[in-house]
Amino acid sequence: MLGDAVIILHFLWILFILFGLLIGIKYGRLIWVHLGGLVFTLILNIGGWFCPLTYLENHLYSLYNPQLAYGGSFIGQYLQELIYLDVGEAYLRIAGGIWVAINMSAYVFLFKKRKSL
Repeated sequence: MLGDAVIILHFLWILFILFGLLIGIKYGRLIWVHLGGLVFTLILNIGGWFCPLTYLENHLYSLYNPQLAYGGSFIGQYLQELIYLDVGEAYLRIAGGIWVAINMSAYVFLFKKRKSL
């Protein structure tokens, strides 16, 4: 099911946003992709919008007829529980903003450290 593929991609994107700083330290060019993702996350949080992957998942799942069979895959069901935590939206947006601030601060520190070398 295509919706499940998108939810796997969404989960991988979240992991990249969470751990991209560590990946970027190892593979320098990925820093710019991670920084772009952080800025995108910040814009979504400030604007009060949802990730475009969420809209795509909802659209693909709405195309599926749940009366025909089980409404999703095993993987999709459990990834949805990880991606869409049962926490208030305001808390998630605040946590996202704090995470972006922590990562941006770390990047500032890394860039200053590299300049001084």
